[in-house]
Amino acid sequence: MTRLLALIVALAAGLSAEASQERHGVILLYHHVSGDTPPSTSVTPERFEAHLDYLEEHDFAVWPLHRLLDASIRGQEAVPENVVAITFDDAYESVHAEAWPRLRERGWPFAVFVNTDAVDAGHSPYMDWDQLRVLYENGITIGNHSAGHGHLIARSDGEGWREWARRVASDIDRADRRIAEEIGAEPDLFAYPYGEDSARLAAIVGERHDFALAQRSGAVGARTDPLSVPRFPMASGFDDMARFALAVRSRPLPVVAAEPSPKGDGVRESVDSLVIELAEGGYRLAQLACYASSGTRLDTRSEAGPPHRIAIEIGARGSTGRNKINCTAPAADGSGDYFWYAFQWVQDAVRD
Repeated sequence: MTRLLALIVALAAGLSAEASQERHGVILLYHHVSGDTPPSTSVTPERFEAHLDYLEEHDFAVWPLHRLLDASIRGQEAVPENVVAITFDDAYESVHAEAWPRLRERGWPFAVFVNTDAVDAGHSPYMDWDQLRVLYENGITIGNHSAGHGHLIARSDGEGWREWARRVASDIDRADRRIAEEIGAEPDLFAYPYGEDSARLAAIVGERHDFALAQRSGAVGARTDPLSVPRFPMASGFDDMARFALAVRSRPLPVVAAEPSPKGDGVRESVDSLVIELAEGGYRLAQLACYASSGTRLDTRSEAGPPHRIAIEIGARGSTGRNKINCTAPAADGSGDYFWYAFQWVQDAVRD
């Protein structure tokens, strides 16, 4: 009887592990929805509507952001196939004028992350607090995107880590306070300005918010770090329907560890190589490929596991500023879907 009970427990654990690997969703990131704003942060209203039409025509469910995060990362409920959440950074006025009417017509929720100093100053083309209150009163999530929208991971010249931590915490707290004062609720979601995160910054954010969202490609799932949540950025040149379909159908590559060499965090020197460890999953390991930000395919070397160790040679391909490595592997079920993982760093001289 004891052996039978042990077998039942083992089978249940295996099913639970399999389910945790499979539950996932995709978070989309937009900024402007306009044809008159910088293409690098914009999609046109026509392209945005085409994205929404695709979701509707292919039976996607659009969930509130917090629901998808709680379900996919924390396992608070089952996640069916084809679930997305929609987010906007910076609280631009075109979200109110162009995106909201299209989403409201479909009854779909979304989230707006606000950098409060720009709204307080009345800068164009940002929404004002009256518009943000209307969104909140209609069930739209309002999140913190910092007060000053600075490069929070970076220290100022001559600034020590303690001074940096106090400055960053003050900026985040000021934004939390202003949002609470204006809409009546303090946000529990944070989005990193420019999508730049680090372990040090995440520690400060995690004292104040349940989840923090980055800006790099990939789906969210059981192994996603709640303080480094990927989102697929959508902007002109990267918003065509083929890429959109690829993004919303992506699955999280089950990375259990990522080791850059040389070691570093946030703003750092170049990364010469990266080793990722992968758990088993429904992907084709032999077809895994990794690419630099430029689109150049990188040399990889695999060691069978589990966990499987993949050594990625980067060399001198990094450049000053944000750098990303994207790794993808096709699903083994023949669906045409891809498992996806992105690693990001901001290249600079490391300051002790």
